[in-house]
Amino acid sequence: MNGLTDEKAVLLQEIKNLTLENKKLSRELRMTNSFLEKVKLMVEAKETLGNLLTSANMIQRAYTDMLLDFCPNIIFLLDNDGKFVLCTKALINEIGVPNFDYIKNYTYKEIFSKFLSNDTCNRLSQAIEEVINTKQKVILNEYIDFGNKNSLRYYTIELTIVEGMRGGNIGITAGILAVFNDLTDFIIEKERAEAANRAKSDFLATMSHEIRTPMNAILGMTEIISRSELNGAQRKYLNDIKNSSNSLLTIINDILDFSKIEAGKMEILNGYYNLRELLENLYAMFMPLFKSKNLELYFSVSPNLPHVVYGDDARVRQVLTNILSNGLKYTQEGHVEFYAWVSEDNMLRVDIHDTGIGIRKEDLKKLFRPFEQLDIRKNKNVVGTGLGLAITNKLCELMNGNLWVESTYGVGSTFSVEIPCITGGEEKEIENKTEEIIDFSAEGAKVLVVDDIDINLSVAEAMLQIFGIDPDLALRGIDAVDLASKTKYDIIFMDQMMPEMDGFETSKLIRMLGPEYEKTPIIALTANVINNAEQMFLENGFDGFIGKPIEVDSLNLCLRKFLPPELIKYDGKIKWNN
Repeated sequence: MNGLTDEKAVLLQEIKNLTLENKKLSRELRMTNSFLEKVKLMVEAKETLGNLLTSANMIQRAYTDMLLDFCPNIIFLLDNDGKFVLCTKALINEIGVPNFDYIKNYTYKEIFSKFLSNDTCNRLSQAIEEVINTKQKVILNEYIDFGNKNSLRYYTIELTIVEGMRGGNIGITAGILAVFNDLTDFIIEKERAEAANRAKSDFLATMSHEIRTPMNAILGMTEIISRSELNGAQRKYLNDIKNSSNSLLTIINDILDFSKIEAGKMEILNGYYNLRELLENLYAMFMPLFKSKNLELYFSVSPNLPHVVYGDDARVRQVLTNILSNGLKYTQEGHVEFYAWVSEDNMLRVDIHDTGIGIRKEDLKKLFRPFEQLDIRKNKNVVGTGLGLAITNKLCELMNGNLWVESTYGVGSTFSVEIPCITGGEEKEIENKTEEIIDFSAEGAKVLVVDDIDINLSVAEAMLQIFGIDPDLALRGIDAVDLASKTKYDIIFMDQMMPEMDGFETSKLIRMLGPEYEKTPIIALTANVINNAEQMFLENGFDGFIGKPIEVDSLNLCLRKFLPPELIKYDGKIKWNN
């Protein structure tokens, strides 16, 4: 019995062990199946990802092909051996080959030697070698005729090193990226614009001369007649002519100033000047004009306003004069208030308030447009071109300032100006612009006046006779040279725009007459007052400049400056040109 019991026990133990082993195997089988399921899922995921990557690569390649096909610039990539890796279709079209396969794996030298000139190839090769050696970008400017089609195009070529990179089993060594920017059309348009600008400048110079020439005669003769004996009615008529002529000259100046601004020829000439004196002169100039219209003019200047500031006093004066003139024109009753101070941010601030007709809200945006006149029916008796405020606004911008307006129609307007107020100068730094004008005569002076228009000669002759000078006159450059060869002149006034021989040529010939004429003052007497005319004359052998219409004070200063001192006889009277 004991033997059977032991065998049974052994058998039960084996059954138990087999059961445990079976459970273990079942567990491992389940784990294996689970692993195989995961492997299957990973394989499927990898296949899906591969398909997605393939699709993405195809899309990316399609976009790359589109970029290469439709990019208007010539762009190509070279490997480190100088072989083409890719290029835009623009290059394929320019050199006239069927497709990229035609140049693929060829060096740029092999290809370009067939389609470019030897000089261009050599310069391009040198530039590429420089990029390789220095690892720096090189920019090359070239006129290139791709395919020798007799069609030169201007390119700016940017050559850049492409650093090497490595990923997976793919290695890319350094190469060269070339980008050709075709600037031909831009250059053509630029040259056209410059030619148009030169033509405009030439036209303005001519128009300035042609318009100012008769104005010189009108104002010159008016000045001369005013010095003669006249009865009351005659003097009134003469003053009317003078005032109308000055109004016409203001309109002409506005047109020429605006044209200079549009052509980019207006310059801001900064220097130290006395701001308070400028404002005092404005008040002195406008007060009689306001009184003549029975209007009040109130001037108020803040105590913090400095005396000496840095800027262009002529343009500051022009801005303030234009606004005050505007207030005078459009105010029929009441007053104009002028207030000047320096703001906390160091800006010269001027507010000019008038009790004039005001401006409609919808018209405010038109105010600074050129050739715009608002409310024409109501202002039909107001003379002007509509350029004054447009010029004033542009001048403020050129001086890094601002101009704006607030207005109530039928009540009045306030124009506000802001211009940088740079201080630090002293009174001694200011050029003496209030010149001393001394009455004198120079009866012994030898003076020659050259102008191709009779009336201009008559005006100059009459004005010089005020100083006791009887000048010689010449209508042509060749006549001036002939007179100068016979007489040694102390000073020569020379018109520039003359037929046959202009002022420059005439002056050069006179200088060549002998050593006595090397330092003889030759003064440009011209109606060309634009495009830095004075500087142009000084650089071309002239010693001074007087613009037309000629003013007696300007002539006075010129004679006093350039005539030999022993010829000037003072009469002891002193006047001030304010």
